Amino acid sequence: MKPSILSKELAQKLTKEAQKCVGCKLCMKNCPMLEAFCDAPKELLSNIVKENKIDPKIPYSCALCGYCTQVCPKAVDLKEDFLALRKHVVSRNQGVPKSLKAGAVKFHQAHSFSKRFTGKARSDTHGDKSMIFFPGCSLMAYNPQIVMKTYAYLKERLGSIGILLKCCGNPTYTMGEENKFIKYYGGLQQDFDEMQVEEVIVACQNCFQTIGRNSSDIKVTSLWEVIGRLGVPEEVKNIGRTIEIPFALHDPCPTRNENKIHESVRRIVDALGMKIEEFPFAKDQTLCCGSGAMIGVTNPSLATAQMKKRAQQTNCEYILTYCEECVTSMKRGGKKSIHILDLLFDKEIYKNLHFDQKSKNTLQKWMNRYKGKRMIEKRKFLEK
Repeated sequence: MKPSILSKELAQKLTKEAQKCVGCKLCMKNCPMLEAFCDAPKELLSNIVKENKIDPKIPYSCALCGYCTQVCPKAVDLKEDFLALRKHVVSRNQGVPKSLKAGAVKFHQAHSFSKRFTGKARSDTHGDKSMIFFPGCSLMAYNPQIVMKTYAYLKERLGSIGILLKCCGNPTYTMGEENKFIKYYGGLQQDFDEMQVEEVIVACQNCFQTIGRNSSDIKVTSLWEVIGRLGVPEEVKNIGRTIEIPFALHDPCPTRNENKIHESVRRIVDALGMKIEEFPFAKDQTLCCGSGAMIGVTNPSLATAQMKKRAQQTNCEYILTYCEECVTSMKRGGKKSIHILDLLFDKEIYKNLHFDQKSKNTLQKWMNRYKGKRMIEKRKFLEK
């Protein structure tokens, strides 16, 4: 692997950030990675500039969750610093270094944009600007039936709406492979253009950020805002009033600053009648679940430690969230966990009060994504 000697521009950027740091260490108290590499960010950034090179393990251990900047009194943006370093490493090595064993990410992205695992159905209204549902990769990999029930709900409440199953390309972006991301996202944008998309309703927090950042002409709306506004299905309204099990509510970090989403989710949970407890770090102060920015691949031991740490920050046995990756992380962290869509569209879950998703292996997840694609293409939209 070639040594990643810093460019002049990058060295200047890191120097400026190091100078801003006052050494208060507020960012280190809940950061998944800083304590593994330094005593303070100022020291870490200064040493990188002084040595004029970077160990790839450092930026590829950052979850890019943004907690550091959220609590920093000087707005030191380590998320952008480490993302810039990832991009730099990629440019110096013509890709992600093999030492990081990121082949799984490459495999995921190549297949997530292939025809075998992507599908779309236009809205019922042709020739006009349209609205589509964009469920994202993880939810379809978990449970295509729940995705299609969600879509059926949207069709019932909103009328004409299409659906597009494809990846937003966030894994490639966070790995620092900028050119590959542009290529992947270009394909997604082509789908948007062909479907004449005016508004995208997204279930995934990473998709919310990625599409909003790269398709400025499209309105990006969170599924949770839509359900919070339109109301939960009648058959599950107040269904949790007699359930004594408390759930800890985990907010995913990509939308930590989207207060409308936080409040919408809580409105949904209240309409369900479920009892929730807030994590000590919630909403804009939420912490990464341990899956951010592919660190589960690039630094699995650090990721696992963060999963356990986050899961154990609540005394609740059950953790509820609205990100499928977060569900998986909380289960790996030692707790029982479900997605909010489980509560909305899985009637069976209330029969035995088994509020814990069944784990699926990689093959099962890809099979589910293929099943979801077939459901979309054949328009087999399931009844609620």
